[in-house]
Amino acid sequence: MTELTSSFGVDTVGTEALLADRSCGTCEPCAAGASLWCRSPRSTARTSSPALPGDVAPALRSAVLAVAALLDAPAARTTLVVGHEGSATLVLARLLVDGAVLAAPSLTDPALKAQVAAREASGRAAVVVAGDDVRSAVRAVRRGGHVCVPGQGAEMPSVTELVQREVTLLAPQDVSRVLERLTDEDWAAAVAAARPAA
Repeated sequence: MTELTSSFGVDTVGTEALLADRSCGTCEPCAAGASLWCRSPRSTARTSSPALPGDVAPALRSAVLAVAALLDAPAARTTLVVGHEGSATLVLARLLVDGAVLAAPSLTDPALKAQVAAREASGRAAVVVAGDDVRSAVRAVRRGGHVCVPGQGAEMPSVTELVQREVTLLAPQDVSRVLERLTDEDWAAAVAAARPAA
């Protein structure tokens, strides 16, 4: 069974799965750096993950999309990831992004706010990787900052909120930069993070 959303999806065979980038690399969206919206997806993957346990593939797909958006953000001294400490998204972000990457399930967490305030004069991070509530991420990021929107169906801010706070939203455009940089050891760490606590 193959499940594709855009040109990046999960191919499952039995209990194993691959995260597969099927973009052609040559159509107009691919040439513009937006291979997730490839017009001519290939039948075979251009880049993929190693074989992964099928039960964690959806969580790893979401993590790869989040980090793909994050790689388009400017370098930041502090990046916030909405999620629990040790999540697959946090593991991949820390592997691929320079600077401090902090995480908390809520952007209003007092401990998180204190950590950011100790690092940033404004008391706010320059980049936030949003969860399902992009609106809260826009309110939490510093003015002129960037919010990474890894998936669809999130609660979005109004245009007025974006303009008033001068925030730029970043959606994933190309996953190949993530897939190509991760080693087998990196994938093993992400798989361990994606597994629910026993």
